[in-house]
Order: sequence, then C-alpha cells, then structure tokens
Amino acid sequence: MAEDDPITTPTIPDDPETFLGLALERFEMAEQAERQIREKSIIDLKFRAGEQWPENIQNSRTVDQRPCLTINRIPQFVRQVTNDARHNRPSVKVSPVDDGGDEDIAKIINGMFRHIEVSSNADIAYDTAVDSQVTIGFGYFRVITKYTDDDSFEQDLVIQRIKNPFTVYFDPGCIEPDYSDANWAFIVDEMTKENYKSAYPDSAMASLEDFQSVGDHAPGWADGNSVRIAEYFVREHDEKWLYQLEDGTVTDKLPKGEKPKNKRRVRVPKITWYKINAIEILEKQEWAGRWIPIIPVLGDDLDIDGKRELIGLVRFAQDPQRMLNYWVTAQTEAIALAPKAPWLLAAGQMKGFEAIWQTANIKTSSHLPYNPISIDGIQVPPPQRMTAEPPVQAMSQASIAASQYLKDVTGIYDASLGQAGAETSGKAILARQSQSNISNFHFLDNLSRSIKHLGRILLDLLPKIYDTERVVRIIGADGSASTAKINSPVKDPITGAIIKIENDITIGKYDVVVDVGPSYSTKRKENADAMIQISQAYPALWQLAGDLMVGELDWPGADALAERLKMALPPNIQQAIAQEEQGQEPLPPQVQAKMQQAMQMVQQLTQALNAAHQKLESKQIENQAKLQVAAMDNQTKIATAQIQAHSQANLATLQAELDHFAGVMDNYMGQQNMQQQAQLQNQNQQSQNQNQPSAN
Repeated sequence: MAEDDPITTPTIPDDPETFLGLALERFEMAEQAERQIREKSIIDLKFRAGEQWPENIQNSRTVDQRPCLTINRIPQFVRQVTNDARHNRPSVKVSPVDDGGDEDIAKIINGMFRHIEVSSNADIAYDTAVDSQVTIGFGYFRVITKYTDDDSFEQDLVIQRIKNPFTVYFDPGCIEPDYSDANWAFIVDEMTKENYKSAYPDSAMASLEDFQSVGDHAPGWADGNSVRIAEYFVREHDEKWLYQLEDGTVTDKLPKGEKPKNKRRVRVPKITWYKINAIEILEKQEWAGRWIPIIPVLGDDLDIDGKRELIGLVRFAQDPQRMLNYWVTAQTEAIALAPKAPWLLAAGQMKGFEAIWQTANIKTSSHLPYNPISIDGIQVPPPQRMTAEPPVQAMSQASIAASQYLKDVTGIYDASLGQAGAETSGKAILARQSQSNISNFHFLDNLSRSIKHLGRILLDLLPKIYDTERVVRIIGADGSASTAKINSPVKDPITGAIIKIENDITIGKYDVVVDVGPSYSTKRKENADAMIQISQAYPALWQLAGDLMVGELDWPGADALAERLKMALPPNIQQAIAQEEQGQEPLPPQVQAKMQQAMQMVQQLTQALNAAHQKLESKQIENQAKLQVAAMDNQTKIATAQIQAHSQANLATLQAELDHFAGVMDNYMGQQNMQQQAQLQNQNQQSQNQNQPSAN
C-alpha cells in the first residue's frame, strides 16, 4: 500500500448475519451494564408519580381498611430545579478561531442556531431531558435532518426530544460526561405486529406468521404480538496520512513529486446509521457528522467499583417522603378513629342485640341496648369505650421533622419554595435562595455541558447540510427574524469567473461556548426596572435616555412612544444616534471639543461683525474693525486647521461653511467700502458746488 493511500480500520463486519450478531451482542452488553441503573430509576419515576407506599404495607392496610395517605411533595422539589433551568436557559455561541473564520459569518451561524432551536421547538426537547435528569438521573435529546418541504432536496437540522429515556442504550465503554466518545448507541421502539407489517411489508420478518420463533432466537426482540425495532448508530474510524508542506500548507493529498516537511497518521470518525430488527437490516444511511447525534443530560454521575451510577434528585428524597406519609397517616388515623375505640363489656351484655353492637364502630346509633347482668351478686357496669388520648403533638412534631429532612436532602429550603422565613431584608432572602440554587447547580451545569456538545454537533453538521447557495432564516438574540444568503458566489461581470464566495459557512474554524442566563425577554424586563430605578435617583437621566427606558418596556405602544421621545432628545445625542444607525463611527471626544470651540468662534465672529456694522461711521473705525475681523479670521482658520488635522473627513462640511461665511463677510465689507467711498465723493461734490460763485 502506498504511503499516501488512506488506511481503513473496519470494525463492522460486511456479512449481515455477523453484523446483526454483533449488534445483538452489543445491545445485551449495554442492557446488562445499565440494568441496575434502570431498575432504580423506574422506582424513582414511580415514586415521583405517587407510588410511595411499599407494596406489602399497602396491601396489608388495604385489607384492614386502614388509610394510606400520600402527601406528595416530590414534584414541588423537582419543579424547583427544572423551572430554574427553564428560566436560565443555556445557549450556544460561536466565534472564529482562525484566519478562515469571520465575525460576520459567526453572527449568521449564531442566528441559524437560534432558528434551528425555534423551528424545532427545541425548548420541549431540553425540558423533557432536564425533567428526566432531575427525576431519574438521565435524559436525552437528539439531532436529526429533515427535508425542508416535499418538493425539495434541501435539508434542515432539527433538534428532537426523546420522551422515554429508557429507550436509549449507549456504549458502556464511553467515559465522557456528554458521551462524545461513544462508539455505538441504540434507540429502540416496540411496534405491534400489525403496525410493523404495515411499515415494513417487504421485510423478512413481515412474512413470518409467528414472531415467537424470533423471540426464542433473540429474547426480548419479539413475541407473539410485538417486535422491537432499533436505530443503531455505529462510529468507525478511517486512518489517513496528513502532510505539512514546506510553505506550511496542511493537506491530506501529497502533490506528486513533493516531499512533505512533516507527516502523521490521523483517525477520521465516520458515523453510519442503521435500522434493524433481530434478523435483518431494514435501512442504512451514512450520517454526515463525526459524533453520534444523541445528547445525554446527566444528573449525579458516579463511578462505583468501575460501574456507572446515575442519580437524580428523587433518589435520596424517598425515605423522608415516606416518613412524612407515615406520620401524616398515623396522625389522621389516630384522630379520625378515636370515637371508634373498642367497647369493654361483660359476656352476655350484648345477647340478643348482636347486630346492633357489630356495627357500633361503623354506624352512629341513637342508642345501644344491653343486658344488665350480675356476677356473683354484683351488678356489672354498663359497656364502656376503651378510650385513650393519642400522642397527636408528638406525631405533628415528627411530621415537621420529616418535612425538614426533605428540604435537607434536596437542598431546597423555604425561601426558594416561596414561603416566608425569618429573613426580613431582600439581601438575606436572596442569599438563602442562592444557597438552594447552588446546592442543585450541578443539574444546570450538566445541562450546559450537553448544550455545548449540541453546539459542536450542529457546528460540525452545518457546512455539510447547508453546503449550497441558499437563503436561510436567522433569528437575533432579541427574537427578531431576518434572512441571509449563504454560500453565494460572486462572479466577475466580464469573465464570469467566480471571484469569491460570500458568507461561505463551509470554511473556517469556529469555537463553541455556552452562555447561561435569563432569556432575552427576562433581561429586557430587568433592564427596564434597573433604568427606572436609576432615573428615580437621577431624574436628569430621563431627558437623556427616556427613549431607551420606554423601549425596554413590554406593552403595546412602547416602541411608538420611544420613537417620539427620541425626537425630543438633545441635538448632539440625535446626531450621534443618526451616525450610529448609518454605520458611521462617532467623532472622538477631542474632535467634538474642537468643533464646539469652532462653533463658539463662529458665534463670536458674528457678534463682532454686528458690532463692526454699528461702528462703521469713520475710516478709522472701519480700519479697526477690519483689523479685528482679520485677526478673528486668522484665529478661525487656525482652529479650522487644527480640527481638520484631527478629523478631516468629518469637518469637511464645517470648513465649507466657514469658507462661505468668510466670503460673505468679504463681500459685505467690500460693499460697505464702496458705500463709504460713494458717500465721501458725494460730500466732496456737494462741498465744491457750494464753494463755486453763482452764475448770476
């Protein structure tokens, strides 16, 4: 084999019979590895649903017609954790990590991620997985592909929930918390015989009259009424050579005749998806990604003697919950059955009245007749109840203790449950709530790890699924929707050759991070509250940012009112907003200061010109005014030159206005000179006419 040929390391046999044998063997391995986990988790799930009395005790009390009360507080504690995850939803963000990445493309990818979540109803997938995580210790959701519509070959990525976590079986050899190192996994589904034959009429099993024989061959995979279908994901690795050329280029294809600077073997993962039953492969398809697209959400992940143990919130809350049920039942029974204590009577006192006395503890009778009898000549007293005061106070204390044990085990206390406590200040209440949140923060943190793995899977699939030119819908962080054209070729108008690919999401490397916090709408409300509080302490802020405060409010007409308030802002703020909306960079503070000085100089020049106009009564005053104007004009030009040195482009308009103003001023001064000269000539002419002798 040549050195540059790919090296394949097959792990899946080509023979179908051998392949299915290996698949059944792997499934049995996963089933055995998780059997104890699943048995305990089933108990956790049933316990949360209200099955909280041991079967033998419940049967015994039922026979005796004694109560079995269930004061189920488990769902309250579970929802406290799951609702916190809903409120602080983790979200993925990508950013470029090499020269091929681009910030603008990263924004498009982030918008595509949000669109995938919205269009998939991904919040349902997350919430279902978290509910299972907190209740039984593990939950799952997955990524699939779907065609955009019935008449298209374009596909979209979809985040889908897995409602029943017990249908998922992973490779027990994986050790990563997100199962990203798993080499195989199953998702099983039980189908009735009729539904199976309708879905796969051409399969070999559909032709069988009796599925029982298949069940004998593969126990659990079929019986007389149903058959098990499994989605089977397998990850293999292809090994190939990777070369680094002399110019630093890295490639997996070595140019002919060129020697590499460095070389090494790399393992490239390849995922194949199968749909199987116990005797045949029903479907097969290559998966585009490098990871099995099933994402686990785990609770406490422990390793006990080499075996994995997954634990949720319910596991250790069972005993205090049972204590609470026992004590509340005992207290209720003691109080409710106190009037039905047994009667103390002598033999023969109920003779002839047996039917009445047998229902004395069941029915309320107006009278209970008895036979007065004597023993050894001594009159026997009437029948009496054997009454005793039950220890109700002790039972109440025990119930309170059981409730406290529940809080101690779950780490969720009264402040988090909305109950009033000894804390009086808001800071103290928040501190107590924070303690409860921290005690169960590992559930939310594990969800964040799962969401990060989801981001890696989507980022890996995105350039492979969205690999052609198309218009995609993107959603901003504020929920606003828009569209963008991706992988769009830009051609030379003359030659028609492709110059570049615009918004090419198939190149570049990007990194995935997770942001955990309130949703955008929650942040918007919190921002509005904070702004209003600040404006109350500093009322002048309303004049400067009233439009922003109203814009953050979530009620009809807020945006229209914000636009109206924006029109009342100071001119300099309106100008800055306009520049920002037009994509112009705001002027530096130094340039703004120089512009303000120039405007002040213009105002001073205007005032000086008005004063000069009033004082132009003589040549001396005129010359003096010219000197002053000239001096001011020089100052203006110097200031203008300084401003131009800081921001020539931004002050071009201002310079033009100053030049125009100087020209107007020169014209005005020239007209004044001409008028003055004409006035002097008229005066001289009149003087000469007066000095000449009369013709008479």
